[in-house]
Amino acid sequence: MAQPKRVVRVLPVGVAAALCLLGAEHVTETAAPIARRAVAAATLRGDVYVSGGWNGDATQLARVDAYDPIGRVWRRVPALGIARSQHSLVAALGRLWAVAGWSAERGLVAEIESWGPGETAWRTVTRLPTPRREPGVALLGSRIIVAGGFDGASDADLDGYSGVVEAYDLTSGTWTNLAPMPTPRRGLALVNVDEALYALGGYNAFDGFLGVVERYDPVRDAWRRLDWTIAPRTWAAGLAAGGTIVLIGGFDENGPMSRVERVDARSGASCMLTQLRTARSWLAAAPISGNRVLAIGGESRSGFSDAVDTIVLGDPDTSGERACVR
Repeated sequence: MAQPKRVVRVLPVGVAAALCLLGAEHVTETAAPIARRAVAAATLRGDVYVSGGWNGDATQLARVDAYDPIGRVWRRVPALGIARSQHSLVAALGRLWAVAGWSAERGLVAEIESWGPGETAWRTVTRLPTPRREPGVALLGSRIIVAGGFDGASDADLDGYSGVVEAYDLTSGTWTNLAPMPTPRRGLALVNVDEALYALGGYNAFDGFLGVVERYDPVRDAWRRLDWTIAPRTWAAGLAAGGTIVLIGGFDENGPMSRVERVDARSGASCMLTQLRTARSWLAAAPISGNRVLAIGGESRSGFSDAVDTIVLGDPDTSGERACVR
């Protein structure tokens, strides 16, 4: 049965959005097949894949769906071998890689699974040396980087907030330890811009919701804290776009956030591009053609979400994002 159509309007908000010069438009997207939070997404060969999560009806989900942004149609693809939430999905070497996560039945998920279009099942390729949930995960060259997260037995475990950084080499199939993040945290965004990593936001029990940004230099194997000002938050979706970082939604002391923030990776200048139709956290995001981003699922104040927002990004070199005030 075809999923119902949903009209999404992305509206510019206030002076900051005017500085960003983001053009709002009417976009018709198809709601996700199911509502779920702590979900992961990645773009592969033009399609957006959404994996795992939790919807309250099961411990965790193994379900994987693919979205064709041209035809605006969802389809089922093979499910994960291990149901999980609070994980990441990475596209590399023409394949998808499900990394880290949590299962109420298994606890922390160490297995990293991989799948390629046309295959009938996901397979476990390796195991994360330090199993964690809610880490930041990004592709850096031929390596999958897993940074931070939470490895405690329960949320009350104050020693569970991790600064561990591990790298999986897709070519050699080996793991290496990298310099740890200076600020241990969970629920952060890890974004690769010009082959440097940026760890943004997150949460720990000592500092609460974080606006901390730290940059990793792979040549020096070193982190440096940046003097940037971003809205403190955890459980946001983050990705790179044209030399900038886009942070979508998240959660702070007031609950789920609607803020969509763009940060210039060269200067740290930031502005609010727009707002999600519905504030939500624990959502996923993935780029699509036309300099656009899909923001998918998550949890709002009213519960699990099946919303799919299209965020249209301006050209950062011509549309004024560089002029945003810090």
